[in-house]
Amino acid sequence: MIENIKKFFKDDYLVKQSFPWAVNFTTFTGLTFVLFVPLFIQDQAIREIFAWVSLVTWITYYLFLRKKLLKKLND
Repeated sequence: MIENIKKFFKDDYLVKQSFPWAVNFTTFTGLTFVLFVPLFIQDQAIREIFAWVSLVTWITYYLFLRKKLLKKLND
């Protein structure tokens, strides 16, 4: 398990060094939807749900993007 954690951080470092524009754009877009868009939603329930849905979507997208960029690095 420790080896998997070390590999994750090593791979994450490679992705950030090789594709900083992709990581930065993903982070900027994700934070916009998670933090700023809910400020303009009037309904309290939708505001809370939207933030969580955006966060889960952002994490899922980042993990798939990371996998795709790692594959590109390994090819």
